[in-house]
Amino acid sequence: MLTGDDAIARIKLCTATGGQVLGVDGIEIAAEGHVGRLDLILDLSARAITPEAAGQEAIGFVGAHAADNILFDVVTGHPEDVA
Repeated sequence: MLTGDDAIARIKLCTATGGQVLGVDGIEIAAEGHVGRLDLILDLSARAITPEAAGQEAIGFVGAHAADNILFDVVTGHPEDVA
C-alpha cells in the first residue's frame, strides 16, 4: 500500500520504463480497519488506452482522492495486457 505521493511516483516510474498502469485501488484506513470503497477503484484494463494516457488518468485519480487516511495499490503490466 502506498501513500498518494508514493503512488504517483510508482505510476510515473511505470510509464517511464515502458509499463502501463492497469488500475488503481484506494483503501480507506479507518478505526475498524481497512475499508474498500467503490469510488476508489480505477480500472484501466478493460479499454484501449495508451500507456501515457493511462498514466495521466491514474495520476489525476490519485491526486483527486489522496488523503491522510487513504492508501493506494497501483496495478501495472505491459501495454499488451490491455484488452
